[in-house]
Amino acid sequence: MRRIPVDVRGLEFRAVDDIAPKLKNRQTGEVKTNAAGVPVYELMVTVKGEGRRAELMSVSLPTHTPPDVRAGQLVRFEGLTGFFWESAGRAGVSFSAVAVEPVPEGAAV
Repeated sequence: MRRIPVDVRGLEFRAVDDIAPKLKNRQTGEVKTNAAGVPVYELMVTVKGEGRRAELMSVSLPTHTPPDVRAGQLVRFEGLTGFFWESAGRAGVSFSAVAVEPVPEGAAV
């Protein structure tokens, strides 16, 4: 599937929860991995553009070492992309990033 780069200029992202492993199977606790076998983590964020209301979105992040991102922190994404999916009559857009880091207090977003 084609990944579409997301222009993050003018957008503010705030973590809703701490970053956590994305589960492949909730019953067994098995963590999802990408095609290269790298564990995938998930971060729920609100995204707000100037003059717009905040929206909730989930961003997947494949990494062996998850960044220390906590609920309530402003964050920056590197390489944020979206891709359209369709399965069993349902459709949506999923987001993933190459990296995420907290925005230091007082720094420009």
